[in-house]
Amino acid sequence: MDIRLIFCIGMGAFVTYIGVVMLITQFQRKPYIPPPKPNFTSRATTVIDPKTGEKTTYREITVSTKFTSTEATPPPSQPHLEAVEGQTSNVKRPTPNIQ
Repeated sequence: MDIRLIFCIGMGAFVTYIGVVMLITQFQRKPYIPPPKPNFTSRATTVIDPKTGEKTTYREITVSTKFTSTEATPPPSQPHLEAVEGQTSNVKRPTPNIQ
């Protein structure tokens, strides 16, 4: 085999490898977001009546409807801008030393 043919095959394989690696690195995994805590709880209590031996199951489901952590503040009707009056100073300004 010719050395030039082997070199071309090697370069083609190398360029293909680099292209595949660059293509794979573009596909990033989405960051893991933990699932939110459930907004409900449930309890079940089974009671047996000593006289009749009948089983009674009491089930309780509690659902939380808290949408935000704090109350939303209403937007202001107009923006509040403070007027700053100009102040003057008696200090002399420096002059350039031109001779």
